[in-house]
Amino acid sequence: MATDLREQSVRKILRAVRSQGHPYVEVRSNGKKFIYFCNLCLAPCYSDDVLYDHLKGILHKQRLDSAKVTLLGANPWPFNDGIVFFDTSTENDEEVGSKSDKQIRFLNFSDNDGNDLAIVNFFEPVQSDAQLSSTNEKPEDDDCTMIIPGVLIEDEPVDLKVREVGLGKIAARFFKVGDAFDGIRRVWCEWLGNENNGQQDCAGVQDHDFGVVIFSYNYALGRIGLLADVKSLLPSASMSELENTGDSGPKRKTPLSDPEDSSDSLSNKCDSYVESSSVSNNATGGLTLTRLISMKSERKELRRKQRLAAEKMCNICQQKMVAGKDVAAFLNLKTRKIACNSRNGSRAFHVFHVSCVIHWILLCEFHIITDRLVLPKVRRGPKKKIVGNSNQTRKGNDMEAAEAHIKSVFCPECSGSGIMVDGGRRELKDLTISKIFKLKIKSCDGRKEWIKSPEVLQNCSIGFHFPPRSEDIVQEKVEPIKLLHFYHAD
Repeated sequence: MATDLREQSVRKILRAVRSQGHPYVEVRSNGKKFIYFCNLCLAPCYSDDVLYDHLKGILHKQRLDSAKVTLLGANPWPFNDGIVFFDTSTENDEEVGSKSDKQIRFLNFSDNDGNDLAIVNFFEPVQSDAQLSSTNEKPEDDDCTMIIPGVLIEDEPVDLKVREVGLGKIAARFFKVGDAFDGIRRVWCEWLGNENNGQQDCAGVQDHDFGVVIFSYNYALGRIGLLADVKSLLPSASMSELENTGDSGPKRKTPLSDPEDSSDSLSNKCDSYVESSSVSNNATGGLTLTRLISMKSERKELRRKQRLAAEKMCNICQQKMVAGKDVAAFLNLKTRKIACNSRNGSRAFHVFHVSCVIHWILLCEFHIITDRLVLPKVRRGPKKKIVGNSNQTRKGNDMEAAEAHIKSVFCPECSGSGIMVDGGRRELKDLTISKIFKLKIKSCDGRKEWIKSPEVLQNCSIGFHFPPRSEDIVQEKVEPIKLLHFYHAD
C-alpha cells in the first residue's frame, strides 16, 4: 500500500511537471524506489526538490536551449530511447515508465513454497512510438517493407518482418582553409518523416547502404541462452526431495516377539537408540545446513545474474538501456543481414540506443569522407617540410584520419558489417579495440560540442560538431550526403 501511494504521488508530480513544458522528464524504477529522470541531461533526481532544483540549473537551461533547436522543433523524432529521444506527448503521463517497469522480471516466485522458482517469459510486446505510428499508418501485415531472414528472437532464428517508419537525411557542413574544401565542421541527421515527404526535398540524394532496425528493448533481445543460463542456477527438485527426506528421518520400530522380553529389550536398546539418534540428528543437521548455505549462494548468484541482465549498458554511450524503450541494430541493406551476423554463426546481435546508432553511423560517415578529402593530399603532398601552426594542424588531422581508416559502417561491439563472407567464415576485424575506444571518446566529444553549437535546421536533428583547429576558414558549404532508412520490427 505504501508503494502504491508513493507511486501515485510521484506520477502526480510528473504530470504537473510535464504539463509545464518538460516532456523530457520521466519516472523510472530504481530498485524499490521511483525516481525522476531528465532525458536532456541524463540526470537522475531522487526527490521532488532535487528535480525542481535541477530544472532551474544552468546546465539544464543550456541543454534545453539546444533541444529547442534540435529536438523540440517541427517534425519531432518518433522514437523514445531514454537517452536523447523522448515521448513529447502529455496524454498518457500516468503510464510513463509503468510499462517498462513491468518488463524487467523473468523470475516467478510461487506462493505455495518460497523455494519454488520458475522461469517465466515476461517479455510482453510493448509498442513504442515508432511502432504505434507505423501500425496506425499500415495496419495490414501485407504492407511490411522487408523481411530479414535468420534474426535471433527468443533463442530461435526467425524471418523478421519490418516496416519502414521514415527517412533521415545525413548532411554535413564543409569548410575551406586553402584552395579546396578539406574538412567537416558539422555532420548531422535530419528527420524527414515518411518517404513521400522526404523525396520532395532529396531528389538525387543516394540511399545509405545501411539502415536502422528498431526494437522494443528487453534484456534477452539478440542474446542466446540467457534464460537457460539463469535456469541452471535454480534449486533442483531432487534437492527439495532430499531435504524433505532428511527432515523427516527414517524411524524403525523393532518388533517384540515375546511380551516377557519387552522390558529387557527396551532397557537394552534405549542407550543404543539415544546414541544413534544423536548421531543421526548431528549428521542430518550438518547436511541440512550445508544445503541451506548452497541454496543461499545459488540465490545470491541468481540475483546477481538477474541484476546484470536487467542493467545492460549501451556499448557506445555506456548508459543503461531501459526495458520497453526503443533500441536499434545496424542493418546492411545490400545483404539484408543484421551487421553482427557476419561475425557469428549463432544469429545473435547487439542493440544500442536509437540515437547512439545514428551517431555511430554519422561518425563512420565523417571518417569515410575525411579519408577521401585528406588522404589523397597526403600521398601527393610535397616532400618539403614547412614549419608552422597550419601545417601542424593539417598534419594532426591527416594522422587522425589515417589512424581511424574506416571503410563502411560497422557494429562497435563486434565489428561486424553484415557482408557476405565466402566459405561461411567470419568477417575479419579492421580496427583494434583501442581504436574503437578512441572513436567512442570522439563521439562523446562531438555530441557535447553539438549541444553547445548545433546546426539550425527546419526539422529536428542530431549530430556532431568538430570545431576546426585552424581559424583561417575561407568558405563553408552544406551538402546532403545520404538518406538513412528507419525500420521497426513487428
